Formats: sequence, structure tokens, C-alpha cells
Amino acid sequence: MSPPAVVFVCARNAVRSPMAEGLWRLRFGDDAQSVSCGIAPAAWPDGFMISVMAEKGVDLSGFECRDLAEAADDPVELVVCLAEEAGPDAAAFAERRDAEFQFWPVADPTTAPGGRETRLEAYRAAREAIDALIARYVRESA
Repeated sequence: MSPPAVVFVCARNAVRSPMAEGLWRLRFGDDAQSVSCGIAPAAWPDGFMISVMAEKGVDLSGFECRDLAEAADDPVELVVCLAEEAGPDAAAFAERRDAEFQFWPVADPTTAPGGRETRLEAYRAAREAIDALIARYVRESA
């Protein structure tokens, strides 16, 4: 399967959408057209996100958060929204670009209570949920 050019969208482009971008490239290779963005991007990516992605061999230490508008010129065939609050903007972006839109809800691990290890487990759960959603997409698209 040749993967579509995908734009992953979440609220701040600090956790879920960078994870999805990294996992997409891990599955399809570094040449896969995959970008991520947020509707209100954070100043920098989340450190826990960088740590749990490194566990999978994905280096996002140099990742820079970007706004949805910055993806306006990127190739796109599929827009995947990972956060409910980003849904309307992501759907409108997909419509403007005549791209397929999908909503893959993933819980925001930044809201997990508890200490460091408990929070890291929430980030790992988000990572694994995104990986499973990508695998499901591949199965259903085959």
C-alpha cells in the first residue's frame, strides 16, 4: 500500500499529532508524506512525548510545533483529527483541500493525574492507541 499524504491535527501539536506523524513515518518510511499541526500550537513539544516516542526508536527531539495554517501548501490527501476540540478546524481544512477527513479520538495524556511514572503510562497509552489506529487504517485501506 502506498500511503496517502496525511496531515495530523490536534489542539497544540505538542503530543498526539507529532506522535502520529512519527508513527506514520515509522510504518511507511521517512519518505512518507506526513506532517502534523495544531489549531493553537504550543511553544515547544512535550518532553514526555519525546521520551515515549524515543522508546519506539522515533527521534522527535528536534520537532517544532506548527499551526494548521502552516500546512496550507503541504500535499494532503487525508486529514486525521486526533482531538475533539480541533475537529471543526480540521474538517474545514480537509474540505478546502478536497481531502478525506477522519476523526481518530485519542485521550489527551497531558491531563493524566499522578506522578511521573503514572503520567508516562498515559503517554504510552496514547502512543499505542495512535499506532493501533494507523494499523486499522492500513487494514481497512488494503
